[in-house]
Amino acid sequence: MTPTAEMTEALTLLKGAGTWHEFRRSLEERGLDKALHPDDMLDLMVAWNSRRAADLTDSALTQELEFWADGGTFDQHLEGWQAVSPAALVAEAERRRWFTRRMASGAVVNPPVGKPLMIRSLDVMVAPPA
Repeated sequence: MTPTAEMTEALTLLKGAGTWHEFRRSLEERGLDKALHPDDMLDLMVAWNSRRAADLTDSALTQELEFWADGGTFDQHLEGWQAVSPAALVAEAERRRWFTRRMASGAVVNPPVGKPLMIRSLDVMVAPPA
């Protein structure tokens, strides 16, 4: 499916945004927040999380995965709802070809250095505040 003109513009804005809130303001200034379908907004959140996860070093990715493996929540995370979602972190580990096994209850990720990590919160809805 070809993205709409609005979605293409939103993806361009996403690439230049420093924070999710900055991105949302850009959408609102252009009226795209009202023009985009709710599914488009979910796709944009996935793209945002994927970009943030890809920017992490191996060490930082491991630290984030350890946080979630230890039972961390968005409320406990230093970045709060700005934190990269567990699902995006696991997907990034897979992209880097780290051993990853998905299961019904989550995923096991084995970083290049350290012990295997069980991530149980893959289905956590990522919903940064508006």
